[in-house]
Amino acid sequence: MNYTEKEKHIIKKALLIRKTEEALLSLFKQGDINGTVHTCVGQEFIGAVLSNIMIDDDTVFSNHRGHGHFLAATNDVEGLIAEVMGKKSGVSGGMGGSQHLYANNFISNGIQGGMMPIAAGYALTKKLNNLKSISILFVGDGTLGEGIFYETLNIAAKWELPLLVIVENNSYAQSTRMESVISGNVQKRAEAFNISYKISDTWNWKDLSNTLANSIKYVRKNIKPLVLEIKTYRLNAHSKGDDNRDEFEIKKFFIKDPLNILMKKNLEFLSDETSRIQKRIDKAIENARLDEECNYSIKTIEYKTTTKWREPNYESDLVSNLIYFGLYDQFNSSDNTLMIGEDIEGEYGGAFKVTKDLSLKFPGKIKNTPISEATITGLGTGVAMNGYCSIVEIMFGDFLSLCFDQIINHATKFCDIYGRKLTIPLLIRVPMGGKRGYGPTHSQSIEKHFLGIPNLDIIVLNERVSPRHIYKNLFSNIIRPTLVIENKILYTRKLKTESIVGFDVTESDEIYPAIKITPIGSNPDLTLFCYGGILEEVEQAIETVFYEKEILCEVICSTIINPLNIYPILESINKSARLLIIEDGPTIASLGSELIAKLSENINFPLNVHRLGFDGIIPCSLIAENKITPNSNSIALKIMELFNG
Repeated sequence: MNYTEKEKHIIKKALLIRKTEEALLSLFKQGDINGTVHTCVGQEFIGAVLSNIMIDDDTVFSNHRGHGHFLAATNDVEGLIAEVMGKKSGVSGGMGGSQHLYANNFISNGIQGGMMPIAAGYALTKKLNNLKSISILFVGDGTLGEGIFYETLNIAAKWELPLLVIVENNSYAQSTRMESVISGNVQKRAEAFNISYKISDTWNWKDLSNTLANSIKYVRKNIKPLVLEIKTYRLNAHSKGDDNRDEFEIKKFFIKDPLNILMKKNLEFLSDETSRIQKRIDKAIENARLDEECNYSIKTIEYKTTTKWREPNYESDLVSNLIYFGLYDQFNSSDNTLMIGEDIEGEYGGAFKVTKDLSLKFPGKIKNTPISEATITGLGTGVAMNGYCSIVEIMFGDFLSLCFDQIINHATKFCDIYGRKLTIPLLIRVPMGGKRGYGPTHSQSIEKHFLGIPNLDIIVLNERVSPRHIYKNLFSNIIRPTLVIENKILYTRKLKTESIVGFDVTESDEIYPAIKITPIGSNPDLTLFCYGGILEEVEQAIETVFYEKEILCEVICSTIINPLNIYPILESINKSARLLIIEDGPTIASLGSELIAKLSENINFPLNVHRLGFDGIIPCSLIAENKITPNSNSIALKIMELFNG
């Protein structure tokens, strides 16, 4: 049988993928590879066909079984082998390994379904820039059990995004058959969102070529999503050797495999190509063995041990207005800024009216989303990956838990696992805190769960530092995901500019300054540490104990709490030897706990330390809430207790 040059190209690419996968398995057996390797043996024609159709500006998003997709998009055998072997010359600097591969037009991550919204966000930027390129996303049939799959399909359909979703249906998740855990079918799932659907398989690879070409053409021309289901079968185990499938079934598909059939024909061009591929792979392995190991090291922020203090740069306006102006300034000065969130578009302006008329002044730059926090965050990450400053608003801090996977397993890791080739200017804004009577699911302070996540900055607004200046500095410097916590009580208050009788109020000389309130002319009897909206209650408390008990307190209120600069607190406790930590939320495994640990590593004297927070559920009754959560009275009582020993 004669094959066209196009068909020969597809067959050769399938063979390249097969031989590379076999080489990786061999390297694993020899001990040159550790961890895990998920091969696509039996599924090669998917990537092979794609390589003949996609254009250079298309972007491929893949998963744990992504080697074939990577080779289709890049043809970089050498970079793949070096990466899986953990070498410096690998495509992700040896940091990502088998599942986390990165090139200009390719990115993969091992979390099932997690790349769905990221690919959609990237597709959104392509549409905004009027590009003809598209996002091509690969998921396995196991992803059909993930909610984020459907959240993303909904937004992709409503926003008409140039996104091709390819479902590689090999009938198994890991060892579990699809039909035993998944109800319904792929077609009806796509049609439920008014998304076009096509189907093909890897055994009829010529039909697959035509179907995939038509699918890509549809997405590119119509700027709409499409779901393509490809029936296939992996001939190898899920990863290295964990296979409990029926041997007869595997043997049947081994015989049916189109690449095995082609290799049995002893085609001259295929024989020559096999030899050439093997030489290339052997050379790549030889070079990788000689290469340096991954040289990843932890990046830390070094704070100055001595803090310089200055007069605060006050602005007399409502905190909500100052946040608005900070956002306005950014949109007014940058064409590549996009904000997404629930109910933020139009005159409504979000649950706390912060975004007001921004969508009217900057059409197309502020977009309403459905209630879909995980996908909103993933979309924001995809937008940030493609040259935009991406702002995501989460309506209430309590809902931030739904974003956790996208933050910890995607956005923040992307800064490192691809050889530090990516910056992720993703800003997540969220109202936090209680004292408005909103009850158990709208009043929590859950920021402690996000502390310590590498590459995540956490900034907390307070009543003394202008949010407009915070946002100006943030937009000028953001290169990695940043969580900004806006206290709900502060929205309705003016930025505090008044001095406190008997105290100096200064701010640290940093881009995200801490506030220091110190007794004039005297060393403090006690140091108080806090952050965020609780500063107002702390100020009232230190005035009370000053006038009633002549106890002199120094307050350090940090604006950035992850990473936390401990040196201003160290300076203060070196004078007072007493510390009271006040937090709006739980004290267990909190910022206060971490602060105590860090201080204990840096002092050589006994420190009398106490914590004040709320280790419970916020009740619906506002009166009850105000009694049991930290307030000026309970803080004053705690100060006196600590002072009196």
